[in-house]
Amino acid sequence: MSAHILAITTSPRRHGNSESALDMVLEEVGDRFTKEKVVLSDLSVAPCKGCGACEKLGRCIQEDDFQGLSEKILAADVLIFASPVYSMSVCSQAKALIDRCQVFWSRKYVLHTFEEPKGKKVGLFIATAGQTRENIFEHTVPVARFLFDVSGIKPKHTMLLLLNGLDKKTDFVNSQVSVTRTKETAAVLAAAIEEL
Repeated sequence: MSAHILAITTSPRRHGNSESALDMVLEEVGDRFTKEKVVLSDLSVAPCKGCGACEKLGRCIQEDDFQGLSEKILAADVLIFASPVYSMSVCSQAKALIDRCQVFWSRKYVLHTFEEPKGKKVGLFIATAGQTRENIFEHTVPVARFLFDVSGIKPKHTMLLLLNGLDKKTDFVNSQVSVTRTKETAAVLAAAIEEL
């Protein structure tokens, strides 16, 4: 059975640097796998209310597009998550989705009802930043790692593609270094998927 890739672009700015990098990864891995790309800004995902209901019920009580997307996240063999860096972390749309994934955390660590995947799952986090300062991604990566952990993706099966110095909307496509790194990452990802 072919592995299924779920790719989520979270930036409110369509076809910018993080989404362009994600699209290149999807193109480079080829057609050997099924793929679905989700544009988060097209969905309605409200912020977490911090009500704690998921710690008792094992589900989020808010009714919006999170329910359907959360099922896709758990069902995917490969999760690619792309976000720009805003104010030193993922963009607010990405953070709202990740915060809602607290329900997975509740199932896994409070209720102990989380069903671990039968096989290996793979995760790739793509982040782009306009700044070039050292450690620009240090507050971004842990947030993405939380998403992968509560989605059943082990740390050793996660990859990072962190691209800085990309500020204007077309900087990615004009940066040979970023394009080369993205193609190299896509090759590593494709090899990892082949082993699923």
